[in-house]
Amino acid sequence: MLSPPVLWRVSSRARRIILRLDIRKRAIIVTLPAGVTRQQGMRFLQSQSQWLTQAMSELPLSAIEQGQIWLEGQSISILPTTTLDGRTRLTDNGLHIGHPPEEHPRYLSAFLKRRAERIFPSLFQQESLRMGASPAKLTLRDVKSRWGSCTKQGRIMLSWRLIMAPPDIYTYVMVHELAHLSHFNHGPDFWALVDQYAPGGQLGRKKAEKWLSQNGAHLLAMI
Repeated sequence: MLSPPVLWRVSSRARRIILRLDIRKRAIIVTLPAGVTRQQGMRFLQSQSQWLTQAMSELPLSAIEQGQIWLEGQSISILPTTTLDGRTRLTDNGLHIGHPPEEHPRYLSAFLKRRAERIFPSLFQQESLRMGASPAKLTLRDVKSRWGSCTKQGRIMLSWRLIMAPPDIYTYVMVHELAHLSHFNHGPDFWALVDQYAPGGQLGRKKAEKWLSQNGAHLLAMI
């Protein structure tokens, strides 16, 4: 197994050396307390070889490694590069990326983001009207900590990576964030509103949460 890259962090709040696997960067994050050297951190990392081996073995395969990408819940083959025409296009046979293989991750990300930018705004507006909600702004970003967020000013953020999930899943995330415009918490009234509008109601909401829990790491690691 190839050794993953090591990224170093220093934290004045850390009381001990902390190891974390960054799924998107496919790297080990080593957080050092103030006063602890990298040499000490490396010795600690080397002492945790069993944890490292286990963590890396559980890392989901990337789209390039799999030879396929998820798009709205469907598995799409990444076609062999035969023509370097500079285009990324979806056909009945799969996804053609007309760039050298080493550049495929960048163009896959761009393709998925464009797809999300084309589909999400109109669906978001549709769900807003259906719920009688008035969000101030929708932004699509690539974040690692949450699939969506809502500010008290009504600005809603969604991860463009949700375009890889089935429509019911990303629609649920939209409903979830729009419900925060009425209830800026996770109390009973909030969940009642979510269950009223989520695809499939309460059962659909629980199904979506389970799907994200089981597949979220895959969405982060795929590209």
